Amino acid sequence: MKIARIVGAEFEYRRPFLATAVRVLWNVVRLPIATVLLALEPVVGFICGLGLVLGVLACILFEISAVGPRFPLAKMLGISLGFGVIRFLYNGLLSIFVD
Repeated sequence: MKIARIVGAEFEYRRPFLATAVRVLWNVVRLPIATVLLALEPVVGFICGLGLVLGVLACILFEISAVGPRFPLAKMLGISLGFGVIRFLYNGLLSIFVD
């Protein structure tokens, strides 16, 4: 009768010290920034959304009404659409710091 011998594989995974130190340092930097970004997210979302929608509506209304001698439509649309770009960039920044 043969007896099967089970050999235990002693495999221990150890992370290098430098990788662990960098990970801890990244979390020390990341967490306060993520906290501030998450706290300001409703305010930034409201202001950017309001600026985008009301800016575009104001541009359309002023262009149709022809109130002044010359309304800077392109400049005002650029500013209004810039609020949407700011919101997009803010969400991108938020996704970098919040895992």
